[in-house]
Amino acid sequence: MKLTIIPPITRTGEYKYSNYLISGLKNKGLHIEIVKNPLFKISNVKILWGSLFINKLVRNGSIIHNLDNLAPFLLKDNGENKRIMTVMDIAPVIFPEIHSKIMNFDFKKLLPRMIDNSNLIIVPSISTKNDLITYFRTEENKIQVIPLGIDNSIFFPELINQKLTNKYGIQKEYLLYVGTDNPRKNLNNLILGFSKIFNQISHNLILIGPINRKKLNNFVIKNKDIPENKNEILNRIITPGYVESKDLPSIYSEASALIFPSLYEGFGFPALEAMACKTSVITSDNSSLREVVGSAGIYIKDPRNPSEIADKIKEISLNPQLQKKLGKKGVEQSKKFNWDSTIKKTIKVYEEVNYGN
Repeated sequence: MKLTIIPPITRTGEYKYSNYLISGLKNKGLHIEIVKNPLFKISNVKILWGSLFINKLVRNGSIIHNLDNLAPFLLKDNGENKRIMTVMDIAPVIFPEIHSKIMNFDFKKLLPRMIDNSNLIIVPSISTKNDLITYFRTEENKIQVIPLGIDNSIFFPELINQKLTNKYGIQKEYLLYVGTDNPRKNLNNLILGFSKIFNQISHNLILIGPINRKKLNNFVIKNKDIPENKNEILNRIITPGYVESKDLPSIYSEASALIFPSLYEGFGFPALEAMACKTSVITSDNSSLREVVGSAGIYIKDPRNPSEIADKIKEISLNPQLQKKLGKKGVEQSKKFNWDSTIKKTIKVYEEVNYGN
């Protein structure tokens, strides 16, 4: 079986998925060719130029697996190769107002054609599968749900040390958010929720990821729903930026809770990572998040409602016993997800596509 993989462009969830999948496939003895052409690192160049030349870049008889949402599959294959796409989510279709016109065009007009020109689509959740069926009318038997995994050699309960607290400015009790400030992540409503109860709890709010601090400050200062104590609120919101991957498990482990009020997720790595570190999780009751968190979390029914977010934050912050209870349940829930299972199921898909089953 000849296997060619087209890695993702961005360093997001797809990038993590790609690293573990490729490493795992090699460990299982599969020979893989990875497309490294620099033109494949530019999204629309990859789509358009790649669609014209993909058959010249790949050996005949290969299974071509594209690992992010947009593939160079605009044209039908010449019949020599088989094509598989992994589609994590279709956020630009569901939330077009927060994505660029180019991204909306790619997902609404081009992605359905890529799916039609693929032999099989891998998705990380039933939620994404249902989205493809609902919005693109993709045939159900063309979609294979393969959940992603967690690396338990990295993500496990681990005490934070003074060196890390000094390095990232993390002091006292804290609530944690891990992600970006993309509107889909709903960070503004998290900040509004925190501002409603910050003086009733002792916790700081730590925002890990590429957060634009100037933009955040302006949001708090100019927002009429935050009438007073603006500077005090800002002092309680800590933005360390990116943290080194080796430091993240300790930061998860010491948090009283992960607050993850996203409007939409194809999978939701932060929730899974937090649970593996025995940290309680507050998350939205939408998209794939209940599939990942199960009964181990506290759910926000309406993540656009800051008052509900505030209530959930207060509930977990003032109840250490609830934190411990959910932390234990989270560890058990996280054991349902592992990369070895992801890799074995993916190999089975390759075999089915290769032999036409």
